[in-house]
Amino acid sequence: PPDRGWPPALTPAGAAALVAAAGTTVSALSALNAAVALFLVLEAATPL
Repeated sequence: PPDRGWPPALTPAGAAALVAAAGTTVSALSALNAAVALFLVLEAATPL
């Protein structure tokens, strides 16, 4: 039976999996950056 882990990196399927994982990571970091920026803007704009 085939292993259910990641495919070898030097195959087309492995390259696609690595690119997808990198894209997911970049997307998550972008969303985190946007959330932090929104928090900082709202905190600066809110009078105490």
